[in-house]
Amino acid sequence: MSAPEDSSPPVSRRSWVSLGAVLFVQTQNAFNDNFVKFVLMGLAMAVAAGSAIGDNIEFILAALIPLPFILLAPVAGFLSDRFSKKDVIWFCLLLQLLLFILIGAAIIVRSVEIAVFGYFLLAVQSTLFSPAKQGILKELVGSKKLGLANGLMSMLTMLGILGGMLLAGWWFDSLLEKYNVVEGVSPDNGWKAALLPVICAGGACIVALAIGKLVQKTPNYPQEKFTGATWFRHFVHLRYLFSHRILRNTALLITAYWLIANFLGLNFVQFAKEIQPDATKAGRMTATAIMLVWVGGGLMIGSILVSLLSRNKIQLPLAPLGGVGMSLGLVGVGLFEMDSTWWYLSLGFIGFMSGFYVVPLNAWIQDKAEEAHRARVISALNLMTSFSGIVAIGIGFLLKMLNLKPDQQVLVFSPLLVVAAILLPKLVRNEPSSAE
Repeated sequence: MSAPEDSSPPVSRRSWVSLGAVLFVQTQNAFNDNFVKFVLMGLAMAVAAGSAIGDNIEFILAALIPLPFILLAPVAGFLSDRFSKKDVIWFCLLLQLLLFILIGAAIIVRSVEIAVFGYFLLAVQSTLFSPAKQGILKELVGSKKLGLANGLMSMLTMLGILGGMLLAGWWFDSLLEKYNVVEGVSPDNGWKAALLPVICAGGACIVALAIGKLVQKTPNYPQEKFTGATWFRHFVHLRYLFSHRILRNTALLITAYWLIANFLGLNFVQFAKEIQPDATKAGRMTATAIMLVWVGGGLMIGSILVSLLSRNKIQLPLAPLGGVGMSLGLVGVGLFEMDSTWWYLSLGFIGFMSGFYVVPLNAWIQDKAEEAHRARVISALNLMTSFSGIVAIGIGFLLKMLNLKPDQQVLVFSPLLVVAAILLPKLVRNEPSSAE
């Protein structure tokens, strides 16, 4: 099931520099998105405790992430197919800076609603960014190094996600605790604890703008025209993807992964609420971040290993092994005592085996898509994974209403991964390197 060797020329130094710039700005973008997400979660719990937005902020923010992908995926795919992906990437970096200014202003005027709206617009920015930063990889390094590039992107993206969550959780909790000690417990302390971190993260956007200039110019396709129908090309993109067996099956397997990943992200907040029941006190964001660090740290290690194994070709046979491993990790999280050593090791094992599962599948679908339609395939895949996020929210909310504990909830998904691992070799078998 390994991808065939290609005869593409060696990757130039300029292309490696461009790849490094893309990886940097993607890492920074992932860092900032998750940084502000954790700050806003802590803020809402501190200043709006007892209200609908304060008690359900994790579900609200989780729902805002996939909505832009569902609404704008075809437009995002068109932009990356029509214009140079370098230009799309730089525009997204500029937009990120402007949105951090908006969120900072919302905190100054004490409006949770405007801050949450700013976060929604950041999700729009990520929607436009995704097809460009993923689709540019093969243009830079070709098929032979695509597995390596995807492994690096997966590892560094997770580094950005974890760094953003961990720093935001620790920083917000530390400032909140400091203000509570000095000034007494007050909702106003939440606003003070949120402002400085958001300003600093926004300042880092300027560095990303500078690095983004190092990405080399990639071709544009002026024959692509925007029409009113572009807004409704979801089904056209999905139809194209689903009409190619390899693309369809690979996309479904990746979507199953993101369904579980999105659910776990919500589930960890539920674990944190059990660890720290009092929303006005510091600790919830740090506890959530620590859980995600275990998972993400494992994913980084797994991604590095898969990248090394994929130096010269895509190692698709690793994916079934990853599915089985993730399933075992979920069982450990469900059965071991919460906050114990074995419980945290189970979280790390989930992340480690995730690299074996998702990195080869991501590289595989990019390699199988035709050059002119790769961004649209990625856009359609993003649409599918976005729907999986909505489904995960619905499942998580339902299980919460059924009064199932977080450790009971995770066991629901373990059989899904076993089935995916068993069927994967049959569903995704070796075919020509591009979609027919």
